[in-house]
Amino acid sequence: MPLEQLRKRAGKTLIQGFFRGASRLGRLHPQADPARHGVEVVRDVAYLPTGLPEHKLDIWRPKHRDGPLPALLYVHGGGFTILSKETHWAMALAFARRGFCVFNVNYRLAPEHRYPAAIADVCAAYRWLIEHAPSWQADLSRLVVAGESAGANLVIALTVAACFERPEPHARAVFDTGIVPRVALPACGVLQVSDIGRIRRRKPNVGTFVNDRLHEVTHSYLGDQRPPHVDLADPLLLLESE
Repeated sequence: MPLEQLRKRAGKTLIQGFFRGASRLGRLHPQADPARHGVEVVRDVAYLPTGLPEHKLDIWRPKHRDGPLPALLYVHGGGFTILSKETHWAMALAFARRGFCVFNVNYRLAPEHRYPAAIADVCAAYRWLIEHAPSWQADLSRLVVAGESAGANLVIALTVAACFERPEPHARAVFDTGIVPRVALPACGVLQVSDIGRIRRRKPNVGTFVNDRLHEVTHSYLGDQRPPHVDLADPLLLLESE
């Protein structure tokens, strides 16, 4: 294997190991116990009947509630290639502590599953949430979609699909629900995957390590696919054109 490829693989492994290790250590802290915060968790609920762990979500909600709760779909980050709902339990706990019924989702990761696998899965999770929200006392009139990094990309693309009729089958299925999120809450988003180099053009001081990770996103998630076939991978451009 070429040295450059080994260096990039090592970088990805390092980042994934760091976040997984930090997540596991965090769970050992007494304050990580959901019961201490009056929160209950139902784990590994299937939103698609595939049996895959990528098609499961966790539901976090306050134990003591008075009527329906605002619903929140949380989509984890990780450059479309790493991490999971398990590494992002703290985000779900934080929102549940504040009174949300949180649906913390997994989705298929690249490069094993390239675009549009991730956004198709998030759209499927959204449809499942809409169908099953009443069973969990989740109020769709107060629906929030949130995520960071790749998750921010996916929740913006999901919101576009909910607001505008599009040709992709998974996006059209979201639009057909007739339910639009009240709030989209993206953080630190990777919003133009087909031209990830725009980040370094805007910020030339981005280090080599970070630059390598950014370019891995494009290769891993899109492969040889490029616009206009990957519109929902570039929600920044969609927001400019709509």
